[in-house]
Amino acid sequence: MHDLDASGDSELRIGSLFSGYGGLDLAVEHVFNAKTVWFSELNEPVARVFSNHWPGAPNLGDITTIDWSRVEPVDILIGGFPCQDVSTVGKRAGLAPGTRSGLWAHMAVAIDALQPE
Repeated sequence: MHDLDASGDSELRIGSLFSGYGGLDLAVEHVFNAKTVWFSELNEPVARVFSNHWPGAPNLGDITTIDWSRVEPVDILIGGFPCQDVSTVGKRAGLAPGTRSGLWAHMAVAIDALQPE
């Protein structure tokens, strides 16, 4: 169920993965007039900064341990997964399991479970 914004329109809900400080969240919220309702960030100092800007959004923590059946559904799922292993300046290890970029597979599981619009 969507929240209503000030104009009475339904507000889209965002779930954020690999959230960092929230730069992508700010952009997506602005473009879609949406609200970030939860996030997943492993780095605690960075997560504290994110929580300061989105105090009502819980941090689901480590993406590899999230039970997606217990997560609030969202309309938009965003995430900037680690790209070091696919970058031309990285080691080019690819999306293989065990690589940092291999965390993409966990985002794919979230997409499959949550089925965002």
